[in-house]
Amino acid sequence: MKTKTINGGRYYEVDESNGIYLPSVTTIIGAMTDKSALNKWRKDIGEENADKVSQFSANRGTFMHTLHEQYLNFLYVTPVDNPLQMTFKEALLLSKDLSKEEIECGKNLFLQFQHNSDFYDRIGSILYQEVPVWSFLGGGYAGRLDLSILSRDNKPKVIDFKTSKKPKKEDWIKGYKLQTAAYSVAMWEIYGIFPHSTEIWISCETGDVQMFEMNKSQIKQNFEEFLELVKGYHQKINEQIQINNSNALLG
Repeated sequence: MKTKTINGGRYYEVDESNGIYLPSVTTIIGAMTDKSALNKWRKDIGEENADKVSQFSANRGTFMHTLHEQYLNFLYVTPVDNPLQMTFKEALLLSKDLSKEEIECGKNLFLQFQHNSDFYDRIGSILYQEVPVWSFLGGGYAGRLDLSILSRDNKPKVIDFKTSKKPKKEDWIKGYKLQTAAYSVAMWEIYGIFPHSTEIWISCETGDVQMFEMNKSQIKQNFEEFLELVKGYHQKINEQIQINNSNALLG
């Protein structure tokens, strides 16, 4: 699914024939939630340093996601004799623009799921992996689902992988909950499957692996909150467009 920058945010093309783009889930959450703590952090360390840290975090996270995707493919989709070896080979081919430090950090974060959690033991089969999902509710949103599985007791789950420098408290991850709730509803609309639960897995540079789970009731509650953000985001963008059009006519 193609992406492009519109109104300063990332949009996904959900209808190529009609050229319909919808804002990403993370764009909506970023624009409509409190960023005072982030802004303070950027001010404290300086914009240049903040950009470097953010880019490193994004790139090592991308490499960790690539490793997960390849490994799960070699385990469940097209099984091979040496899945871990093939995973690193393929991931490195797909990540030529990353630095050695970013690759090493992403690799370690991935391996922590192997050594410090029971994550892979929980999987019965793969439903969807790295698939685009979207919804027109509230004006519309789109994103890319990390993973959906059937657990060993045959229950559908939505999984989201995250990285962090240190362990997080649950009240710090509200944005992650909104994100997985949004993906859950979009998956239900497109594929007709509503997850029994969602799991947010966080691999930390400290060596810790965390898992935060939401049941159906919590998914629905967080989606209701997210839907209000979607409506507010589209209203904000429409108002800005009207202001810009008015200024253009007057100018």
